[in-house]
Amino acid sequence: MLDLRLTLSSSVLALSLGLLALPAQADVDCPASARASWMPESSFREHLKRQGVQITKFRITPGNCYEIYGFDAQGQRLEVYYDPVTATPVAEVPGALRAAQTP
Repeated sequence: MLDLRLTLSSSVLALSLGLLALPAQADVDCPASARASWMPESSFREHLKRQGVQITKFRITPGNCYEIYGFDAQGQRLEVYYDPVTATPVAEVPGALRAAQTP
C-alpha cells in the first residue's frame, strides 16, 4: 500500500512539474530572414525610444521576433512582438494593458 501511495505521489509531482514547464502562451512567428538582415538591437531600441517607448525587457523569441515589454509614451504597459528586419509590430498582447490597470 505504501508503494502505491509513493508511486501515486511521484506521478502527481511529475505531472505538476511538467505543467509548470509549459509556456503561458505560444510565441508569435515572424517571417524567416537571415540574421544579417535584422536591425541591430541597439538601433531597434533607439527607434522605439524616439517613439516614447521605455523598454524594460527585450528578447529574441524562438519564432524569430523581437519581443519587448515596457511602457508606451502614455505610460501604458506593453508587450509587443516586432519583425526584426522592418521593426514593424507583428502582434501585441492586449492583456498586458489590462493587467497593468488591475489593482
